[in-house]
Amino acid sequence: MVFVTPLVIATLLGSLAGPGPKPASPPPGPVVQSIKAARALGAGATVTIRAVVLNGPELGGLRYVQDGEAGLALYALPTRVPGFDELRAGDSLQVTGQLKSYNNLLEMDPITAVHKISGGRTLHPLKVPMADVASAFVEANEGRLLEITGVSQLTNSTGTPVETLSANSNFLLDGDKNALLRITNASTGPTGLIDSAVPKGETFDVRGILSQFSPSGTGGYQLLPRLASDIVRGGGVPRITGEPVPVGTTPQSFTLEYTTLYPGDTRLKFGPSATELTQERLVEGFTTQHRITVDGLEPGTTYYVLVSSRNAAGTATSTPVPIITGGKKSTRKNR
Repeated sequence: MVFVTPLVIATLLGSLAGPGPKPASPPPGPVVQSIKAARALGAGATVTIRAVVLNGPELGGLRYVQDGEAGLALYALPTRVPGFDELRAGDSLQVTGQLKSYNNLLEMDPITAVHKISGGRTLHPLKVPMADVASAFVEANEGRLLEITGVSQLTNSTGTPVETLSANSNFLLDGDKNALLRITNASTGPTGLIDSAVPKGETFDVRGILSQFSPSGTGGYQLLPRLASDIVRGGGVPRITGEPVPVGTTPQSFTLEYTTLYPGDTRLKFGPSATELTQERLVEGFTTQHRITVDGLEPGTTYYVLVSSRNAAGTATSTPVPIITGGKKSTRKNR
């Protein structure tokens, strides 16, 4: 007698029934294109791109993005796409939508999907000397971050130099009518462009995104700076705006605060005299509001302190200032 187990019976029945249906494959994802390839398809095409965001809400409902070759405007109003409002400069993303032309600006509108990949990416502007500015205001650079270097002044439409920037206004780089700068009404607050001063008596650089507004279909290129920090003085070196101020002292320590015009790290040297700054401290991370504490010091002792700040553009340094720790200086002698 042959005994057949239930497992064997099930196997035999399965083989008689034939192979079952294969599990469904997941649908393929969208084909990701470079911005240059997407732009070549023109208005009406639906595309998916990966890029780095160039601005946040300081340009209102627009976000501009770029990859290594080209840039593009994204517009998600009035229909809000989840995740769009939270995008900030330095975010990398994948985005899908349809291209359209708005007064000759190629933009993605409507947007159907936004996926943030990461944050904190470094932005790389295309640097162009003011003498060659005409070569920058061209279709190939539309949507890209530019930095025009060696600007002497900003003027109004008649060529008169201006001292402050106002909302919804046009200005000219060095009075050049082919190098228009536009200030939007969304760049407000302490870091915004509205009411910020234009440098006088020095050359400066201007960063901004090249946009376009041309109902006629030709020209109309305009540079859109985002924040006050896009008016770059001194080549972007941190530039200390006031000598360090002690905000707290103890018999063994002191804490200093100082500010810089542009973000940089926080550095300090100190010692017994202005010419003997033998010890150093460093706080990494870029900021314009610097705070640093030095401890392990002697009570009632004068220390000379020099602060500095460094970023990719260079190092700014203050002059040494004296700081006195609290308490009384020790008079005990070793035996």
